[in-house]
Amino acid sequence: MGTDFAANQLHMQQKSLRKPKGRPRGRSFMKGLSGNPAGKRAGTRNRATVIAEELLDCEARPLLRQAIDDAKGGDGVMMRFCVGRIIGPRRDRPVRFDLPPIRSAADLSAAMQAITAAVAGGELTTGEAWELSQIIDTFIRAIDASEFAGQLERLEAAAARQAKAAREPEDAREP
Repeated sequence: MGTDFAANQLHMQQKSLRKPKGRPRGRSFMKGLSGNPAGKRAGTRNRATVIAEELLDCEARPLLRQAIDDAKGGDGVMMRFCVGRIIGPRRDRPVRFDLPPIRSAADLSAAMQAITAAVAGGELTTGEAWELSQIIDTFIRAIDASEFAGQLERLEAAAARQAKAAREPEDAREP
């Protein structure tokens, strides 16, 4: 009358949830050969998005009219919303800022002092100052790379002259 361990329903459920050992793990299809080799058709859209757009299309004109009326009635949030749709948000603005000329790494200090003074004076925001400092950093890296290339060329030329000078005495000794 006692339940046998193998007949225990809970035990049987746990066994059935386990994956069989002989089945491959990971991809069930060979690479490049799926159940739909053509993939989704171009322009296929999410069904929920399509349904939501269809529902909204029916109500778009009355909703827009209500938003405009609310904005005209003094609702600040709707006013910002409507103006934001007409003009659009400004991403970047041109920065008018006199940056000292940078010709070498030695000019970095003066440029950073000018940027710091402009931030302190309220001419630049901290974000703009960071972007300018990144531009200066890139410029300094370019200067360093060109100086390194010039120095490497000079060293290679000097090494070639030394090798040539070392060969000349050997050539002079040969009869």
